[in-house]
Amino acid sequence: MHRLGIVSATCAAALLVATPVAADSSTTLAQRADAAAAAAAKKKTASRVSSARANAAISFLVPLRISNPRIGSNFGFQVLDPESGEVLYDRQGTTSMRPASNMKIVTALNALHVLGPTTRMTTDTVVPEKGEVILRGGGDTTLGTDDLAALANDTADYLSSKGLLPDPKPGRKKRQPVQVFVDDSLYGTPKTGPGWTSSYQPYIVRPVRPLGRLGVYRWDSALEAGDVFAAALRSAGVAAKVIGHQDAADDAPAAASVQGDTVATQVKYMLQVSENNIAEMLFRQVAVQRGYPGTFKGGRLAAAQTLTELGLDTKGLRLKDGSGVSRDDRLTPKLLTGALGLALQTTKFPQFETFLQALPVGGRSGTLSASTGRFTTWPSRCAAGRVFAKTGTLFDTIGLSGYVYGQDGKLKVFSALVNDRPSRYSPLSTRQAVDGLVATVNGCWGPDSKTGQPPAQ
Repeated sequence: MHRLGIVSATCAAALLVATPVAADSSTTLAQRADAAAAAAAKKKTASRVSSARANAAISFLVPLRISNPRIGSNFGFQVLDPESGEVLYDRQGTTSMRPASNMKIVTALNALHVLGPTTRMTTDTVVPEKGEVILRGGGDTTLGTDDLAALANDTADYLSSKGLLPDPKPGRKKRQPVQVFVDDSLYGTPKTGPGWTSSYQPYIVRPVRPLGRLGVYRWDSALEAGDVFAAALRSAGVAAKVIGHQDAADDAPAAASVQGDTVATQVKYMLQVSENNIAEMLFRQVAVQRGYPGTFKGGRLAAAQTLTELGLDTKGLRLKDGSGVSRDDRLTPKLLTGALGLALQTTKFPQFETFLQALPVGGRSGTLSASTGRFTTWPSRCAAGRVFAKTGTLFDTIGLSGYVYGQDGKLKVFSALVNDRPSRYSPLSTRQAVDGLVATVNGCWGPDSKTGQPPAQ
């Protein structure tokens, strides 16, 4: 069974994650960010302020820095103190905006709430008759080559012990190959996502099936997994060839099975590298768990039900997919700050205990690593290591939503959604402008000659 190591490099869905800066500068940037963050942390320890003063500074400074040509005017930004529930700053917080991969925050909480963090999905084999094997997908988003090899070995043992290997052709000693079929019926027939740009498939996100290897971007991930499985059968001494698709009977017993990583691990991988295939599979897995079809519509209904159960404000919500690839997705900054604040209430909602640690860390990991240029330059590098957030990028959209420590040493919740990004600036320039606002919330980019000092508390 494979176990995932969370990586900080971007995945094949490069369009939807941060654009790296030059590789030869990443070490220097990281070192500078570390030094700035360490200096800021030392200063904070010595001069930690009350929550009232920290919050007042946020409410004073953010409005003075919100207007930025690199961000543009179609920009939603909300900052929340989760302890008091006070909104410290709000700009278009209730406006429906395109979230890009910030949609994965909803998908993550949806999966943790409905499926549970310790749940594992199963991939198994069914033997409908002698000489036939059906590889049945159960929605394991992190299925790997080693899993399929283990499944093939166990299936080969089953075929041999039960006398289910195919007979030789008349007059020959060599057995005929086992016929391998794939069953990816759990989610129904794959369809192009609503609002998906045609060029995205399969290179940014593949057609959504419950069977496919992690990191594989193919039109038919189920058949590709079948090919890998058949090759593993051959390595186990059983001749095999893939024939095509065939559904197993609903009540067909499994000949052998493997279980994938926990939902918590899947969510962490998805958030760290913004993995679209994981997001779309979890979107459907929740639908199936709730009794809906494993389709875009079923996922949408199931996710909306989850948000309503959690008591979140869903006004202006349009959930078209689970990854944020859709240009028709709409969330509000208020919905995102509300969801993020709720996820901190782990005594009431223990299923969200792993969520905060699953997010990329500013200037450190995932799509916020130093190699992406995030929190590595003035004025935001002082906040490196203090920000835990999900990125989001489409060609005209930049998102960053998550948590940052304030001057009082307590987490603040924020959501920044940039739509209609000014095209005369690079995406990285817009991202770094947003990072500056987050550093303002953190307090390490404090008052200066342009802003003046906030009123005394």
